[in-house]
Amino acid sequence: MKFGLQINPYFDGETGNPWPAVEKASRAIDAGGYDSLWLYDHLLYEGGFPGHPLHEPVLECFTTLGAIATITRNVKLGQLVLGMPYRNPALTAKMATTLDQIANGRTILGIGAGWHKREYEAYGYGEWEDVPIRMRRLEEGLKVILALWTERPAASYAGKFYQLQEVKERPDTVQKPHPPIMIGGSGEKVTLRLVAQYAQYCNVGGDPESVQRLFGILKEHCERLGRPYDGVTKSVYTSIILGKDDAEVARKRERLADFIPRRGSIVGTAAQVVDELAAYAKAGTEYMIFRTPDWDAIEPIRMFAEEVAPALASA
Repeated sequence: MKFGLQINPYFDGETGNPWPAVEKASRAIDAGGYDSLWLYDHLLYEGGFPGHPLHEPVLECFTTLGAIATITRNVKLGQLVLGMPYRNPALTAKMATTLDQIANGRTILGIGAGWHKREYEAYGYGEWEDVPIRMRRLEEGLKVILALWTERPAASYAGKFYQLQEVKERPDTVQKPHPPIMIGGSGEKVTLRLVAQYAQYCNVGGDPESVQRLFGILKEHCERLGRPYDGVTKSVYTSIILGKDDAEVARKRERLADFIPRRGSIVGTAAQVVDELAAYAKAGTEYMIFRTPDWDAIEPIRMFAEEVAPALASA
């Protein structure tokens, strides 16, 4: 099993600027042997959401990942996940290509249909669309991005939501034929079908039993579309709070209670976390991406890398 860490949520720090803590954590993640580092794609968290109780500062993900790319050398960089409605997909492709160039091929493009109605409307994008429309946007957007990355000498596309007119896209991405695409979401009929059709990674949530069932549905979509199931990396997103002993776990559980989502959380010592993650590996999980709300202390990042990840390296 491989591991990615999402820096989430952001904190003001001593200066009111989240970046110094993000920089320090990014260096620790890069040095700690993690496979990937992820940022969320949001503009506004006013508090009151599960795992996000406070009005927190929010950094724009692509800009921040570009900065992180210049101070890291090993870790892959991705978005968990971009909301398709927030950017024209042609612009998303250009931004993702630029990041892939800066990071010298260390990128994964994470993308989904979006969900944060309040921030979308607060920033003046317009009226939030219903799920079926956003899913159609997501599929069209994926087609646009892939056209820009693969069609030469020029890419064209004519859809309901998006169009391209003979775009001679340059530069190319460092990764060939293009950076891997991760589609986030657990929708059984549409999201997992889009994974089977367009993506190299899925990202789902839930307990091991639920995850195993979702992977089975993904396999059915792959078989129906003629896509090798093994060609999709099966990843899961969760929250992990790690303590050095039972006493520290209890203190963290109390102190960080409001930062623990209602579902999809693992709280315990290194040995306890290993046992819970092993159940995910048994369910077919190949890649675990997690958030830990006290990431800015750095010690949880190191503890996981030293005491948890090695025990699951062959899982």
